[in-house]
Amino acid sequence: MKKYLILIIISLTLFLSCSSQEAPVIGMTMSYWEGKYAVNKSYVDAIRENGGRVRLIPCSENETLLKEEIKELDGFVFIGGRDYIPQWYGKEMHPSMTLMDIHRARFDSLFMHLAIESGKPILGICGGEQLLNIITGGKLIRDIPNHRGVEHMIYPEKDSHIYELFGDSVIVNSTHHQCVDPEFLNENFRVTAWSADSIVECIEYEGKQWILGTQFHPERLPKEQRDKLISIFIRETK
Repeated sequence: MKKYLILIIISLTLFLSCSSQEAPVIGMTMSYWEGKYAVNKSYVDAIRENGGRVRLIPCSENETLLKEEIKELDGFVFIGGRDYIPQWYGKEMHPSMTLMDIHRARFDSLFMHLAIESGKPILGICGGEQLLNIITGGKLIRDIPNHRGVEHMIYPEKDSHIYELFGDSVIVNSTHHQCVDPEFLNENFRVTAWSADSIVECIEYEGKQWILGTQFHPERLPKEQRDKLISIFIRETK
């Protein structure tokens, strides 16, 4: 009887230990203009419904403050938005471009630098993928046709996270007019998914840190596909 009681106590202790494990805290950037912040509900739902907690990070150019915040975070999501400053990657304005608020742009840049330095997982979505490339010395193609408001197939490369999730092909959304320039990609990253017209749809970091960028919006995919990608990100943050 005593033996069974000990086993019950051990089992209960393990159960309580697992149950009390806190969900990872994901720092998420926000859109900013005219003194107002905003974030699409789909970003937040995707993280929450896959076991993460969301902390929205207001724009700041205070590096000390952001470093303190990063200590409390387990991973990062950089959302999409308007266009980043083309001079940052050696280009001029294009007639198709609409720049984001400079305060947000500077914050995003600083926060991305610090997130990379932290070694914690990063998911860059749409403009977030583009920022990943800019920050690591790459360039963007400033304007591309036929990728706004459509759906199309993408083709993942083997031996990549995106291939493990979706196989040879998957249909994704497309809401952008810029993309990563594959000729100017940091040597530590590789393109892991393409569209049929040779647009970069996914990049992945080849070092130990889990960093993945998607040109499409995984939070807007059908739930089963959305959860495949978001759940692996959440798993990495643990």
